[in-house]
Amino acid sequence: MIQIDTFIDKGSSHQICEDYIISGYDPFPYIILSDGCSSSKNTEMGARILCYLSKQYLKYRKEDLHNLKYRQIGNWIIHNSEMVARQLGLSINCLDATLIIAFHIDGQIYVYMYGDGAIIKKKGDDITINKIDFNKNAPYYLSYQIDDYRNNLYHEMGNDLTITISGSDGESCEVYAYDYPAFFTFNARDFDTLFITSDGIFSFIVESATERRVVPEGDVLPDFMNFKNVKGEFLKRRLNKALKNLNRRDINHYDDLSVGAFINI
Repeated sequence: MIQIDTFIDKGSSHQICEDYIISGYDPFPYIILSDGCSSSKNTEMGARILCYLSKQYLKYRKEDLHNLKYRQIGNWIIHNSEMVARQLGLSINCLDATLIIAFHIDGQIYVYMYGDGAIIKKKGDDITINKIDFNKNAPYYLSYQIDDYRNNLYHEMGNDLTITISGSDGESCEVYAYDYPAFFTFNARDFDTLFITSDGIFSFIVESATERRVVPEGDVLPDFMNFKNVKGEFLKRRLNKALKNLNRRDINHYDDLSVGAFINI
């Protein structure tokens, strides 16, 4: 049986939180998150639109989830999101946001990633991190696919997508084209906990009167995944407590942080 919960928190350097995350069990356990671009306007709205259109797509295709096509999903979501944004009087730049869609069916977790973020698995004491990022710190947003001018500019940047997998067995890194279909499948028997997260998980820093340094995500994750129980809002309880403990040590995340958890119980 799979239990799910979500958590979201504004980054210390942000005025408003531009991440958004939703989850549910109907018709199957799912978690969807989006991370809005700080340099584009109204992306907190765009992130919400992308999340809810993704939810609609999953419900629309619920009888055929084993055969979903990565690019087909992205095209449907971004074109429908564009219509909603325009009806709200928003520029399509509000859709400059990453998107991660994850759901559980038949003992498998499927994860579709459009932009950067991470998938983090824990089995016993072993934690494995699948980090997806882009050089030049410029994710390839779905919104570029509905704007030829910006799509061409992005192509000319010569950007790459990198998938880095790190854990107890060491680290591996593969580089792909920026529009590579970042799709992953995990057997639920292979983990106790699986997180999907925005890139805010990589933004922890010590910031005090005498010190300023980066805190590796590996230093915070064991506490984040150390659940006393998994009833109710287990992730919110754990991360709220963990972040308070970090704050006492002058450690904060400067970027918005959204986390969704699948737990085997």
